Amino acid sequence: MTETPTATGTPKGRSPSRWKYRLLVGLVFLVVALWSAYWAIGRGMAIDILRNTVEVAKTEGGRLACGDQSLGGYPFRFELRCAPLEVAAATGDSLSLGGVRAVALAYNPRQLIVEADAPARLVRSAGPAGLAVDATWRTARSSARLGDETVARMDLVVEAPALDIALEGAGADMPFRVAADTAEVHLRQSPEAAEDVDLAVRLAAVSTLPSVPSVDLFADMTVVGAAPLLGRSDGDWRAVLSSREALAIDRLVLSSGKLSLQASGALWLDEAGRLSGGLPLTVVGVDQLAQALAPFFPPESTVPATLQGALMGFGSPAELDGAPAVTVPLRFEGGVARVGLIPIGRLGPMM
Repeated sequence: MTETPTATGTPKGRSPSRWKYRLLVGLVFLVVALWSAYWAIGRGMAIDILRNTVEVAKTEGGRLACGDQSLGGYPFRFELRCAPLEVAAATGDSLSLGGVRAVALAYNPRQLIVEADAPARLVRSAGPAGLAVDATWRTARSSARLGDETVARMDLVVEAPALDIALEGAGADMPFRVAADTAEVHLRQSPEAAEDVDLAVRLAAVSTLPSVPSVDLFADMTVVGAAPLLGRSDGDWRAVLSSREALAIDRLVLSSGKLSLQASGALWLDEAGRLSGGLPLTVVGVDQLAQALAPFFPPESTVPATLQGALMGFGSPAELDGAPAVTVPLRFEGGVARVGLIPIGRLGPMM
């Protein structure tokens, strides 16, 4: 005897089973509950870390203030907002930003994304001369990948940065302005040596005055032994940079119009914190060198013109990318920068 199907196609005498649907709905609710608990715990931990950081700064005589603080981003992000953000050290050094947004993905909290709003002000009181930097920009974005104890990789891109820099004290009174179309900094732990850091810097259309041609700067280098210090506020950078050949410059390129300058070499800091080492220079269009270097020095500095004169007078004939050029050894030693045996400027301590 066969069963007669109903109008809906279900055999007569059987009721539709709903347990699979109920199980699926239950699992969905369980996952949502567990994820919400994870997010709430993570948010609480982030709040505790921020609160402890503020207390540590206060204990050490400094200050960390996150104005209009908020921490949200549920369900897939942890997003911290501060407007403004102010950091001050017991030494009198300080940094302020118009606003900061830091985002960590809830499912990958080691990937951090940060956006900063202008303006910014940096004040450094230590050393023989005070430093004050006021900065603006269109956009500033950074991403970082965190390792177990350090930063494994970081990328920073700033569009339309402009810096007003003032040095005061110790006879220095040199305000000047530097602007660029874009500025990029990329760093990572070196794949060749885990203790080292590979660093790349790109500056496009750097200028100081509308009448001075802009300059493009590219630099690829390795900082020896710097990886353990990334992401740490108590790292001894001077000790790292004081080791011989601490900064290995693979390629430094500066170009402006018909001028092209390339260099490679090694630099470090001497016992007084001054730059030491050597950078052999090869230059095409040496007669335009002083004008191209002007954005990187205060307006009254004589270093660009002196360096150009030294290259024109003592440079050896060379070739760069098929174009005639001159080459000279540029050395920093004992607080003096020299082209060959000719001093072109004195160097003060950098740290």
